[in-house]
Amino acid sequence: MRSSVHGPDGAGATVAALLGHPLAVLSERPAPRLLLNMTVERSLWPVHVVLAADATVADLARAAVAAYIAEGRRPPLTADASDVDPAARFELHISKYSLDALNPDEKVLDLGSRNFFLFATRF
Repeated sequence: MRSSVHGPDGAGATVAALLGHPLAVLSERPAPRLLLNMTVERSLWPVHVVLAADATVADLARAAVAAYIAEGRRPPLTADASDVDPAARFELHISKYSLDALNPDEKVLDLGSRNFFLFATRF
């Protein structure tokens, strides 16, 4: 018994006709993305950042600082005229209580966490 969805030219052409685009488009998936929570030092609530799965810790810090500034969060981050990259003044940590900063070249996906803490570098 034949279904009414399938036409004489096969299922692929019928589905393409019904949906208005070829099956090749249906099989292509967008690159996976990660929703990450970033708590910024002295801030009351976390910044939510969506990044590609292959993003590094440095990319995450840059995106979090940019989102914090764009949203006009309080307290404002201190600006330095000599800074080319505002995220360079910050370190990323897995826990609020960890002393070791994450390696900027490490992949976020390999860290095993979606919650991070952003602290100003201490000299």
